[in-house]
Amino acid sequence: MEAKRYDVDIICQHSKDGTIIPLRIRVDGDDGEPRVFKIDAYKELSGNGTYTTTDGVFVTDRTIFFECRIEVNGTVRGIRLYFRENENNWFITA
Repeated sequence: MEAKRYDVDIICQHSKDGTIIPLRIRVDGDDGEPRVFKIDAYKELSGNGTYTTTDGVFVTDRTIFFECRIEVNGTVRGIRLYFRENENNWFITA
């Protein structure tokens, strides 16, 4: 089953060795107001070939993606954060 996709703004750190560290995301809430979430933990899952993830997103070796934990209203939630180079945008699934 495909998860819902939300386009997001992201703040991330780019290390000199090429590593990307996601720090914060900003997503529009259901009311249209932007909400900012700090990424508490992450694990990069990129570079494992071409396949469809369990949340229904088709990825290739040119897709950067992470499993992340954020806090939403006092509850820790898991999200997946994706960057598609050919679309030049970040999005999450939840």
